[in-house]
Amino acid sequence: METILTFDIGTSACKVCLWDARGTLLASADEAYPTHHPQPDWAEQNPEDWWRAAVAAAKRCLATGDPGRIAVLGLSSQREGVVLMGRDGRPLAPCIIWMDRRCRDQAVRLGEEFGVPFLHHHTGLPPDPNYTACKLLWLREHQPELLDQAARFFQTRDYVYHRLTGAEVTDLTLASRTMMFDLRRHAWWPDIFRRVGVRPDQFPPIHRSDEAPYRLSRPAAEALGLPDGIPVSLGAGDRACEGVGGGVFGHRVMDSTGTASNISMTIDRLPEDLGRAPCSIHATPGRWLLELGITTSASVMRWFRELLDLPPEGLATLEHEAAASPRGARNLLAAPFFMGARSVRWNADARGLLLGLSLGHTRGDIARAIMEGVGYEARACLEGLRSLALGPGEVVAMGGAARSDLWIQIKADILAVPILRPRYTEAASLGAALLAARSVDLIDDLDATAREWNPIQQTVAPDPEAVEFYAGRRALYEDVYRALTPLFPRLHAP
Repeated sequence: METILTFDIGTSACKVCLWDARGTLLASADEAYPTHHPQPDWAEQNPEDWWRAAVAAAKRCLATGDPGRIAVLGLSSQREGVVLMGRDGRPLAPCIIWMDRRCRDQAVRLGEEFGVPFLHHHTGLPPDPNYTACKLLWLREHQPELLDQAARFFQTRDYVYHRLTGAEVTDLTLASRTMMFDLRRHAWWPDIFRRVGVRPDQFPPIHRSDEAPYRLSRPAAEALGLPDGIPVSLGAGDRACEGVGGGVFGHRVMDSTGTASNISMTIDRLPEDLGRAPCSIHATPGRWLLELGITTSASVMRWFRELLDLPPEGLATLEHEAAASPRGARNLLAAPFFMGARSVRWNADARGLLLGLSLGHTRGDIARAIMEGVGYEARACLEGLRSLALGPGEVVAMGGAARSDLWIQIKADILAVPILRPRYTEAASLGAALLAARSVDLIDDLDATAREWNPIQQTVAPDPEAVEFYAGRRALYEDVYRALTPLFPRLHAP
């Protein structure tokens, strides 16, 4: 039996999955790691924690059954973080991960110096603290000695690939999320490198996502308990992998909600006007991925659960209580801007909000308001795609939140479209498996195989009465945001 072993290095945990060559999930295991917030708006992780979690999860995954003959390893990961690698091949500091917002000023200045429309048109990305260029400029201005010690700049997947193979390599999906890559020329953009004060040769060589250029090294094989020499497919960033695993092409839109949320669709032609949508190179050759995102979504629910001192299984209790709360959460409104606003807003100063609290509100009301707030932002993202005249059609639900019947129904009602739930909702691992299978010729057609391996199993239709109700609440939500927009910067004033 030929099998595929995948590693998905997410924001909160590493998920390892074992798949057979027909796309059946044979076993899986997760291993969590912490995110550190040494200052407000900062978010860091220890790269070694990713590797420790990958090894631990892989051993548990492989212990649950016969792994067969592992034909290839596949990878997916969070994006846009910065791992400073020393000349000894070790990280010099914690990774500044994607959600870190410390470089707001640098993002604003890059937008002023180059022009926001120019940056968006050429790199596919409007200036935002998410992206690597802004983080590197912050390091240049605040920790130049540390930056000067760096021999290489890795993202999360690059680091784990390096631990698996000893090789230094990245792929197009990650390179095009740096705001340092010319989306239209498929090459590094020298002007931004000069401004930030780093060199293109400090980034790894770029390969396609469906290639397996290196093999499992002996030290990594010993750590994992596997034979060495197994091909290691490059894979892609998590959203690109989800797009592949969810069969997102044509008019299908992906709504992926985990730590963050992402409303995205693939395109076969790069338009001159990208509107407000970030655009990067997709894992499938010849395509691009348009994305509009929410920085904090299910992570807000996790924050609320932890604030109540509930264990992880307490999330089911909160969802049960949220289901008992009526539509509108008894006139409570939540905005999920806990680490700034992305989607079509691009407001790094925006912050989370609970409006309308009274002594009569329950934690179930708050939980439902959070779910609805994420739904309102998802609708704003969907409208952003519609503004590009792309004609987004069916919406497929991905991510951990897709397991929640309540949240799926709330989103269907707010988006006013049916939500499709596939066989595998956490599809980043499946996308990594598909790309890995393609890299060693186990499959030929990514699109057809994706929809064969991950068929739609449920359609959640919107409730017409709820659609009408939420249209009014969404208008209020937008009015509240507009009213607070001039006030958000004052929260950050010294």
